[in-house]
Amino acid sequence: MTQLPDPDRGDTERRAIVAAALAVIVLLAYQAFFTPAPPPTEPKTEPKKEAAEEKPAAKGAAPQPQARSPRPVGAPRRGEREEAITLETDLVKVVLTNRGGGIRSWQLKQYQEESGFVDLVGMLPDRSTPTPFAVWVEGGEGGQGLYRIVERPAPDPTKPQRVVLEFQEASGIVLEKTLVLYPGRYLADVEIRLQNPRSVPHQGTLRLEWGPGLRLGAPDQQVGSVSIVARIDGKIITPPLEKSDQETAKSGAVSWTAIQDRYFTAAFIPAEPGPSSVARKDGEGRPVVGLLYPTMKIPPGGETGVTLQLFAGPKEIARLREAGHDLQKLVDLGWFDFLARPALYFLRFLHSFTGNYGVAIIIITILQKVGFYPLAQKSHKSMHAMQALQPKIQAIKERYKKDPQKVNQETMELYKRHGVNPLGGCLPMVIQIPIFIALYNALASSVELWRAPFALWINNLSVADTLFVVPFPIPYMGEAFAVRGLPVIMGISMFIQQKMSPMGGDPRQAQMMLYLMPVMFTFIFWGMPSGLVLYWLVNNVLQIGHQYRMNRGLGLSVGAGKEER
Repeated sequence: MTQLPDPDRGDTERRAIVAAALAVIVLLAYQAFFTPAPPPTEPKTEPKKEAAEEKPAAKGAAPQPQARSPRPVGAPRRGEREEAITLETDLVKVVLTNRGGGIRSWQLKQYQEESGFVDLVGMLPDRSTPTPFAVWVEGGEGGQGLYRIVERPAPDPTKPQRVVLEFQEASGIVLEKTLVLYPGRYLADVEIRLQNPRSVPHQGTLRLEWGPGLRLGAPDQQVGSVSIVARIDGKIITPPLEKSDQETAKSGAVSWTAIQDRYFTAAFIPAEPGPSSVARKDGEGRPVVGLLYPTMKIPPGGETGVTLQLFAGPKEIARLREAGHDLQKLVDLGWFDFLARPALYFLRFLHSFTGNYGVAIIIITILQKVGFYPLAQKSHKSMHAMQALQPKIQAIKERYKKDPQKVNQETMELYKRHGVNPLGGCLPMVIQIPIFIALYNALASSVELWRAPFALWINNLSVADTLFVVPFPIPYMGEAFAVRGLPVIMGISMFIQQKMSPMGGDPRQAQMMLYLMPVMFTFIFWGMPSGLVLYWLVNNVLQIGHQYRMNRGLGLSVGAGKEER
């Protein structure tokens, strides 16, 4: 099943394709109407060993167990009151609660919004809602019960942070959960143990979940922008939650299962084979993702358990790749992934020199234009040649208006005599479309652009820019209508570009397209992230410069539908 993990990102890609396709369709339409057509299974990973190998020696040592809380003999292995436990490293600050053993807050210290650090949990509606990272035995109370804090994390954030919680179900099974965070990493180790202190065998089915949602209440999230995706049997699977309220469970070789928005994610990475990836909606329609393990049999006085990893952080491709298991596939770069991924790395490389992603976008657009200069030159020459032949083509149509076959024959002879390819103006543009869409998707999916400023009023390249907000309601636009600068400037640049470009065919239709196309593209780009609009605007400006140079070199007048002198 093809991954469409982020509806908001998918809508942006569809707009990009529409925008690119429209430009080609218009040219093809002119050609069609006014000229005749020419007759693995993932390797098992030991999470704790991997963590030790990746960290430097100073950070690589396993966390030393802290003093465990004493438990009175015969006392139930549960907590007495609700408590919060804080774990902090250089990258994250996590607050757990012993109610359900879940996470109340998972803040990313390198990503800031108006209210503070980005919080992958967000604003949970109430305390009765199961928290992310909730673990329980099916049919038990572990998802809401009070856990006993067995081990607390070290107070030093430069050292690995380890917390151990336990909860005894009414059935007697003891659920012990361990979470370990490491400095310099968004990847945490998780271990869950089931113990049977009784004299009879027992069995239980273990469930682990993250939800509801991701970054609940975040101001930059749109409805439907949070989705669930999993990698199972080497394929990317997206559960169809929008079509059903029923829980879905997918079995197989689960490499990971994740909940995500455009820029951030929380993913469970099981170490052992066996669990199913589960996805469902809560009572408010918010997505919940999890792992459901097969029923485990526990002998009297014995124990069993599972290990896994939790990646909770930004979708930075380098960090996702370091986590292994093809976790970088969470960044969906569309059909032209093989082109978009290098473009994304190159964008980061340029930023390392410029310190401004807006400037990096301008540079990468210029380099793209330089690379395609020969094709663009050929396209323009072909279009000008076609424009110069329009009077003769019109004369042929008038002369043989009752014989379409003769019109085609004579027109093709005319092309042949003048060495003109009627598709020569379009083919170079068609070849550039994959590159354009790949760059477009790279910009749309880059978490580095999240809240990245550029210049002037453009203070966030990941959202649409706002010049000012109209202080009164506008019919059909509602209240607080935002006037955007970049789309307007982009529309003006497209008008100038159209005005300067050669356009054959009916002058009245050419005049109509001169005004229609800029308005249409302004509308398409109105709500797009300003980084993407900046890319298209710079592309238009470079095209205007190229067209001006071509017109001067060929001694042409400027204007739609003008003939060659």
